Amino acid sequence: MNAAATSAAATTAADREIRAVIPAWLDAVRRKDTAAIAGFYAPDGRFMVPNAPIAEGRTAVAALWGHLLSLPGVALTFGPTHIEAAASGDMALEIGTYALGFDRAGAARVEDRGKYVVVWKRLDGAWKAAADILNSDLPAG
Repeated sequence: MNAAATSAAATTAADREIRAVIPAWLDAVRRKDTAAIAGFYAPDGRFMVPNAPIAEGRTAVAALWGHLLSLPGVALTFGPTHIEAAASGDMALEIGTYALGFDRAGAARVEDRGKYVVVWKRLDGAWKAAADILNSDLPAG
């Protein structure tokens, strides 16, 4: 098998496997189960959101998700638009979009939308997020 075919096969497998993880992740978000959410990350995984320091490691990732999910009336959806894997099949890149809404005391509801990138590593046969970063499509302010 040539390099292009190897890369295409790795991408097809990664695409299928990573897309299969997303519904469980979204369910954990809906349940506000930060321990389950942190389990989607590698032990040294990083979660990077605007206006906060990098959360590194599952404990810090769970805490940052906990802060996000504690926002009043929070609603979050996300999903991949592109997944590509290394020919080796042990790393993959996911690009996707998200929609986030929450209530703010004394102000209009915040409705945000944007994009994200997750770098996945295959660890012990499972895909785990090594780095997860997002940013808004909306203007600042």
